[in-house]
Amino acid sequence: MQRMKQKHAISIVVGIILCSLLLLAFVYAEPTDSKNQREQTPTLFIHGYKGGPRSFQTMLQRMEHNNWAEKAMVIHVAPNGDIVFGGRLAKHHNPLIQVIFAEDKASIAQQTIWIEDILYRLKNIYEIDQVNIVGHSMGGLTATNTILQDSMNKEFPHVEKLVVIASPFKGIDKNNYFKVNKGNAAVDLRPHSQALTNMIQRKTYFPPSISVLAIAGVSNNYGTDGLVRLDSAMGIEAIVNEKQLKRKIFYNKRATHSGLHELEAVDQRIATFLWKNTLE
Repeated sequence: MQRMKQKHAISIVVGIILCSLLLLAFVYAEPTDSKNQREQTPTLFIHGYKGGPRSFQTMLQRMEHNNWAEKAMVIHVAPNGDIVFGGRLAKHHNPLIQVIFAEDKASIAQQTIWIEDILYRLKNIYEIDQVNIVGHSMGGLTATNTILQDSMNKEFPHVEKLVVIASPFKGIDKNNYFKVNKGNAAVDLRPHSQALTNMIQRKTYFPPSISVLAIAGVSNNYGTDGLVRLDSAMGIEAIVNEKQLKRKIFYNKRATHSGLHELEAVDQRIATFLWKNTLE
């Protein structure tokens, strides 16, 4: 009986020692990937109306090839709003995240809801505190609308930098375009649409701390990229302060609406704007 009590006492002592060792190991452990992720600033790439996987694919490949950044994730959004994250963020150099909407003709309001869901998960699951966003065409409108709607929401990462490429803030002033292109997105892309008007009316909600780069192309003698007028592509100037806005216009026959994100000069300008300190 006495021997059993001794064994029991020894077991208790050993248990206490093991627990103490585990506690010390936890306290003095090296920083985890979670801390590293909090220090990262991923960049989300949002395609435009009728866009998809190929919209930013080659740009991201070129950025990786130049060792400017690394593609870390692809996020697929189903028509019903289900979201699938593919890839990992841990320890990437300037991580890139490509967002792909299966329903590529959804309204700005609907796309904003999907981006909000993505940002919420990045903050609360992946522990990301800050992001950059690059949007082409309607993707830039959705990104801007999300910022205007949620800049004060602590459940989302804060946006540090925004790049809008050929985003028609004054709409697409081309009647023939809407004879072919239909749907909720097409409604929002018309000049003076309610969605575009609402963004300008809420301009005071755009944080002055966010640096903005507006990129436009002029590929013809009409001052357009073949679809969007120059003044419309620079229309974000009606929303953000002059001090926080940078502009870059590419005068090139290849600087068409769908060709801008295929120009290496555009890659370079975006990379310098987003990651100047890490490229030097």
